[in-house]
Amino acid sequence: MAQPIESSDVRVLVAEDSPTMRRHLVNLINSAPGLRVIGEARDGEQVVTLVDKLRPDVVSMDIRMPLTDGLEATRRIMNQTPTPVVVVSGLVDREIDLSFQALQAGALAVVEKPLDRSDPGYAAKHRHLINTLVAMARVRVIRRWETRREVVEAGAVVSVPDLSAPLPVDAAEIVAIGASAGGPSALSVLLHALPSDYRLPIVIAQHMPDEFTAGLARWLEKATSLHVQVADDNLILEPGGIYLAPGAAHLTITRWQNKLLARLVRDRGDYRYRPSVDLLFESVVEACGAASVGVVLTGMGDDGAAGLLALRQAGAMTLAQDEASCTVFGMPGAAIACGAVVEVLSLSNLAVTLAQLN
Repeated sequence: MAQPIESSDVRVLVAEDSPTMRRHLVNLINSAPGLRVIGEARDGEQVVTLVDKLRPDVVSMDIRMPLTDGLEATRRIMNQTPTPVVVVSGLVDREIDLSFQALQAGALAVVEKPLDRSDPGYAAKHRHLINTLVAMARVRVIRRWETRREVVEAGAVVSVPDLSAPLPVDAAEIVAIGASAGGPSALSVLLHALPSDYRLPIVIAQHMPDEFTAGLARWLEKATSLHVQVADDNLILEPGGIYLAPGAAHLTITRWQNKLLARLVRDRGDYRYRPSVDLLFESVVEACGAASVGVVLTGMGDDGAAGLLALRQAGAMTLAQDEASCTVFGMPGAAIACGAVVEVLSLSNLAVTLAQLN
């Protein structure tokens, strides 16, 4: 017998073409306090119809489905009935690629399907799915027109921010970026704007399950002429290299023989998030001080606020994405509120500003 839906419950629509997996997901979600499945869809056409009919708080979206896949369904939902979408994906390369395209189309997060109960990581994957559905249900999403990359005009002129302690452009040694929900598509816009001869290494802490980080690097590399990779321990940072923190480790930067070196920290430590944006920024303060550029992009929570404040206090250029262009304004809002941000810019203006640092 179905349990009654409380007014405070998060109402979830599950889209999954496999009957077995759909039943598994429904049982997992209904077993979580405060979550209730209000509808099930077996294909993309049905999920678009049910979103309009049932108006769920959040959609659990499979990516490979008959008739219309999860990518196209997400595009249509964001265009017709904007609703938080969480992509629940397998680890097949084709699914991962489509999952990141769905993020660009407006989905808020991608999580791995909790498939095998015998997997030692099964319980953690289950918790991550539930926590993500709850968190993303709170996000207010906006209507998306037909999907497009935000275009930065060639030759567009945007003044580099007027800093209280101006950083000479030729003095910058590194760009450090933190992001969470909405980050992959925002990063795609930023990296797309950078010239092929960009001279600064870019280090990025993006909150994402470890299983998807390599796929994110491959997907972002399609948006830029620069090389994108997941950082390895003891890797020397090269000019114009773009380095992602692994999903299961903190990325820190240190100086060795006048070179910048990536160091990975596997232990979570006292940080709530792994990878931690705060820890990345704090390490950049130690390695580069004022010769740094720190950027906080869209994301939930407050990770990066304390680290960005440390960067600003060291004399670095500190930037944050504005609310209008954010998927979720939590992280930039927290950084702004604590006084860590020198300049708040739209995503397109951030892109041009970083390009001009060259």
